[in-house]
Amino acid sequence: MAATVEWLSRWCARATMVAVLALGIALVVCLLISIFFRYVIGQALSWPEELSMFLFTWLVLLTSSLGVREGFHVRLSILFERLPSPIRKVLARLITLAITAFGAILIYSGNDLVVRAAGHLSATIGYPLEIINCSTSVCGALIVVHSLSCLLSSEKED
Repeated sequence: MAATVEWLSRWCARATMVAVLALGIALVVCLLISIFFRYVIGQALSWPEELSMFLFTWLVLLTSSLGVREGFHVRLSILFERLPSPIRKVLARLITLAITAFGAILIYSGNDLVVRAAGHLSATIGYPLEIINCSTSVCGALIVVHSLSCLLSSEKED
């Protein structure tokens, strides 16, 4: 079970990294187009701002899921590092369980958001708002996979 979850987590992380790279490049290109048209041509375009928001939302949420796998999420380590090793292990497991629960909440809330936004279109481009709102559920699912992998791998070490 642990090996399967670890394989799934690793595969999801690789796919997420590729997606984040593509989203980052697209975001920079979109912003450069916006800047070029606004300041060089003198005619501001309406779609780059909305597309940038879309790309940025997906970029941030996907990157945050990678933070769970790679361990670069925000944490205060001053107190944590001073605790005895057995307490640190228990606390680390509790924190990972809390992160897993947060991912599950994101899945639930994201699905609710998608249902509520069903049928609505974005103002400028006209894409279905479900596309941007499902980023929350995707992020939550990735967080659950990565945190479960972390939990199962820490059980092996004990």
